[in-house]
Amino acid sequence: MKKVCIFTYSFMHKHHTMVNFHIENLFDGNSCVCVENETDYQTVQRPILVRNEIKLGIKDRLLGPLKKMSNKARKLPAKSIFGTERKEILEFLRREKVDVILCEFGCVGVDITEAISDYGIPIYTYYRGYDATMRIRSRRQQNLIRKTLPKMAGVFFVSGFLKDNLSALGLEHPNSYVVPSGVNTQKFCPAEKSERSFVAVGRLIEKKRPDLTVRAFCQEAKFFPEAVLNVLGGGPMLDMCGKIVHEAGMENQVKLHGEQHHDVVLKYVREAEFFLQHSVTSPSGDAEGAPTSIQEAMACGCVVIATRHAGIPDLIEEGKTGYLIDELAMEDYRKHIKSALSGEINSDKIAQAARDHAVTNLDNRMLIEHVESILTATDTKNGN
Repeated sequence: MKKVCIFTYSFMHKHHTMVNFHIENLFDGNSCVCVENETDYQTVQRPILVRNEIKLGIKDRLLGPLKKMSNKARKLPAKSIFGTERKEILEFLRREKVDVILCEFGCVGVDITEAISDYGIPIYTYYRGYDATMRIRSRRQQNLIRKTLPKMAGVFFVSGFLKDNLSALGLEHPNSYVVPSGVNTQKFCPAEKSERSFVAVGRLIEKKRPDLTVRAFCQEAKFFPEAVLNVLGGGPMLDMCGKIVHEAGMENQVKLHGEQHHDVVLKYVREAEFFLQHSVTSPSGDAEGAPTSIQEAMACGCVVIATRHAGIPDLIEEGKTGYLIDELAMEDYRKHIKSALSGEINSDKIAQAARDHAVTNLDNRMLIEHVESILTATDTKNGN
């Protein structure tokens, strides 16, 4: 069995559920991890190298500023991996007898590939959203990707949208794969549904525009006093959403729960009849990949009402497994919410189709086997 080393930002980040799933399950847990920092949120134990804890020698510290200037001139990563840090990483890979490397997030992949691709272990990179939308607007980042892509064994994307984003800039790899993060369809499954129950899940940030979801629901649900929207997630737009609810006098129908444990989120999604998400491309260029929350909602038999944004159309077949509207098309958004409230939508049929699609195409155990088959097929003597 292959042994994989997963390079990512944190061990483990509570919001990076898809990365944590790989750490827990790739090759039945035959993995080790190289990260920038370690957190208190850990669901498994793995051999780990924390890069921020590597003690750099005097030579490294003296050369650091010069290296940074040199990298800028050569269009290389500013925070270059060299000297003691590179030596410690290679020693860790040798000690753990690693066969293949998987870098979670494109920015990590660029840095690691530039630093150690000559070592001979094949390197794969997984693009997940921000790294293939906002980050690639930088000409410097484009140049870094262009320089390192040929040194990678392959590239994964959670949606075709992200792959197309890179392709539009001439950034392509012959071994490219679109593999969504997926969802545990045994755990995320329908429970008894509460009539006219709505749920929205995720960080309350600009690219998800929770304020639009809350406002649209308040405007339509005031005519249906039994309807409830549960919003689960924290973030900088929580206060704004609370103000909208208060001004509309909808505190009894819109519940802002803040950030909650996964088991709490699971309960609300399983019991909800409808799932709302109004994702948009933020002014800074940030966009979704293929939102895990939507995949979870489909597996739980929710009728999803969302936007034609990023990789969401890859998940939803309009009118069959959910409904999509254009970004910021508030009249259409309200119209679909009103249809859901008034019973005009055949929610049972849509919910079953969404569930069937998730089981067939988005089960994360099936998808991880696909990832493993690709990593296993790599010739470890020639990672390029």
